[in-house]
Amino acid sequence: MSHAMTMLGVLLTPTMAWGSWCGSGEASIPDDGQTVRVWTAHADEAMGDLVVNARLYVSLEHPWIGDLTIELTAPDGTTVAVLDRPGMPDGGWIGPWGCGGDNMMVLFDDSASEAAEDTCSQFDVPVLSGNKRPAEPLSAFYGVPAAGAWEVRFSDASPIDAGTIDLACVTIESSPDCNSNGVPDLDDIGGGDSQDADGDGIPDECQCLADLDGDDVVDVNDVLILIGQFGQPGEADFDGDGLVDADDLLVLLAAWGNC
Repeated sequence: MSHAMTMLGVLLTPTMAWGSWCGSGEASIPDDGQTVRVWTAHADEAMGDLVVNARLYVSLEHPWIGDLTIELTAPDGTTVAVLDRPGMPDGGWIGPWGCGGDNMMVLFDDSASEAAEDTCSQFDVPVLSGNKRPAEPLSAFYGVPAAGAWEVRFSDASPIDAGTIDLACVTIESSPDCNSNGVPDLDDIGGGDSQDADGDGIPDECQCLADLDGDDVVDVNDVLILIGQFGQPGEADFDGDGLVDADDLLVLLAAWGNC
């Protein structure tokens, strides 16, 4: 059985985007200790260039969660182990076989207060539920390309107990990289490597703010437009302080020439 990939939603701002995509793949988790089930979610509609935050939701049925390993792989090959046989090797359940108990419905999130590896109940079903920290931090995906195929890998290392995958969805928050330097724009601006005179969240080197007449050249014609707006609000208010003044003239002069 396979499930169709679904995009749950995309929210855009001028500088950030997030979306959730549910994967598809073979639903069964064999207990042969060798088979790896891969569910793939295609985040082709991610509008930001680079990942700044990632989470993974997994819902599955399995009678012994301590048998399972789950990994998430980004389009560039970066891989994070989100679950690694919880309770192993001496996980405090009723034997040296990891966390027993049925099923899981978990949102793996670095900000969760509890780690999935340390959570195991003898009574709750699902035995793992709610928000849990992954075995390895999902922050490892920070700065990797957002769009493309995200793969969730499931494996069962122990015989006897097999399982079934119900849902696997990746949520990505992303930022543009307008200057293609491999750093999210928000970090370029926050770290002082890029200026953002108009405060729109886009590095100034990716725009031509001072080209007031739209001819792709910052020249004397743009100076004349600025002078005409001097001392009042206008499009030449590059720094967004409400008035066109000497500070805006300095921005224009710094951008002199072809855009």
